[in-house]
Amino acid sequence: MTTMIPELSEAQLNELPSQAEAKVYRALRDKLPQDYVVFFQVGWILRREEEQAKDGETDFLVCHPDHGYLCIEVKGGGVGFDASTGDWFSVDRHQQKHPINNPISQALKAKYSIRSKLNEHPRWRDLGLGNVLRGHTVFFPDVGDTNVLSRPDMPGALIGSTRSLQDPKSWIDGVFDYRGNDAGSFTPIGRRGIDVVREVFARSFVVAPLVASRLADQEARRLVLTKDQMRVLDFLRSHRRAAVSGGAGTGKTVLALEKARRLASEGFKTLLTCYNRQLADHLSSTCAGTSNLDVMSFHQLCYRQVEKANHVSGRDLVAEAKVTYPGKDLYDVQLPNAFAYSLEVLPDRYDAIVCDEGQDFREEFWVPLELLLSDYESAPLYVFYDDNQNIYARAGTFPIREEPFTLTNNCRNTAPIHVAAYKHYKGVPVSPPDIEGDEVQFEASPRRDAQAAKINARIVDFVARQGVSAGDITVLIADALRKADYYAALRRLPLPKPATWLEEGIRANNTVLIDTIQRFKGLESPIVILWGLDTIDLTRSEELLYVGMSRAKSLLIVVGTAATCAAFRGEPEN
Repeated sequence: MTTMIPELSEAQLNELPSQAEAKVYRALRDKLPQDYVVFFQVGWILRREEEQAKDGETDFLVCHPDHGYLCIEVKGGGVGFDASTGDWFSVDRHQQKHPINNPISQALKAKYSIRSKLNEHPRWRDLGLGNVLRGHTVFFPDVGDTNVLSRPDMPGALIGSTRSLQDPKSWIDGVFDYRGNDAGSFTPIGRRGIDVVREVFARSFVVAPLVASRLADQEARRLVLTKDQMRVLDFLRSHRRAAVSGGAGTGKTVLALEKARRLASEGFKTLLTCYNRQLADHLSSTCAGTSNLDVMSFHQLCYRQVEKANHVSGRDLVAEAKVTYPGKDLYDVQLPNAFAYSLEVLPDRYDAIVCDEGQDFREEFWVPLELLLSDYESAPLYVFYDDNQNIYARAGTFPIREEPFTLTNNCRNTAPIHVAAYKHYKGVPVSPPDIEGDEVQFEASPRRDAQAAKINARIVDFVARQGVSAGDITVLIADALRKADYYAALRRLPLPKPATWLEEGIRANNTVLIDTIQRFKGLESPIVILWGLDTIDLTRSEELLYVGMSRAKSLLIVVGTAATCAAFRGEPEN
């Protein structure tokens, strides 16, 4: 049995929209020997689109180490071609005709595009595989006589049919031989060449969490890539521009990070940006040393661009923006427009941009970001966002025409935390994770100092007696206006050495972070203690509560007065 990538079960094959592709898949899987490697439903985008090579996809990509690779385009039902109009069509069982794309042209373009994509990979070039045998063909699994379909650009011997399903090896070997005899001497692709093909078109990866957790059983479940995440990565692989939406915990940031890494590894000069400085610092630390990839918040990007442009031009771009937009907010309007002015001075551009937290970007932010791309119209641009997480009251539409791809499965929180957080969510329904855990816990005390003492006692117990790393604990303050008072109440209380308090910084193993919900947006922590709730209006803070609660991966503790805790539980007032 040959190697099929991906391996699909019979149930999955039965669910394919094209049962013609399912027929061919089964035949190749069951009747090709193990030295073949077959990739199914392959898609890609090129760093630079050439005249012959465009972004594309192919139904099947068949590789053999002694030969090369073969692109196969599959069409089900009957097939026809109208020479007077140049139109292709399929014919269903009711003899109804349906227009289709030219399958021969599709396979031919895929062959050239795959060549260009492989040539982007340094290992492919190092192996000297520029002269590998390449072929393209079409497969009509519901058609018997291929001689009728023979054309100058596709002889009947190269067309797959119902008969080819019985002995696909002979047919594929015949196609390789035909191409080889027709075009002279070729370099065999070899096992190492096939490994590069796998690396480019079917690279596996394990999604590591943004924050390590000591709760091993729950964390092991989070490490498994969800079907949702696999679908979105497959979707992004063949789309140059896309928006991806999802509620808290659906893996948007993980996917944004992985997509940015993949683009960078494929040779794209890539920018990964977001709204929250804390999240940007964390992602930047995670990506340290990754070539071709810059990571920064949007306003960090603005300041970098403006400073460089001021130095080159001798101008003061922020001052110019203040003249043009007097009285407007510096961060919302003036600085983004100064960033736009910098693009008139600085020539450097990015080949691709990945944006996380897109819901927090104002309309003024998108124009300079698009202009920062090397190709304003077609350079890759991906936006990940949460419709419900708009706590900065940003509005606007993304510069992407297609409908968003929606993630619908929570893969971060335990089930009890999901249920509690999503009571405050309005949007596309998100399924709870299959991760059991503790119910949300409550600590009630009448005053701030007493609440701080209970928080401290909990943390001491976690660190000193239960073996929890201090870096796995985060205290989030809901009332950002009074954060200094809450910070001070905790700072006075000692922690077991070597653990220390950390206010609004980058976490380490021995630090317990104290921060606000707004600043911690986009991040996560195994244990979250939610505090500072007594001094805000809970009924008007739905989005804030949703964000704060959903930061907790495994354990959520709510601290406040008895009335605050009762309100969280949904209990009626006395």
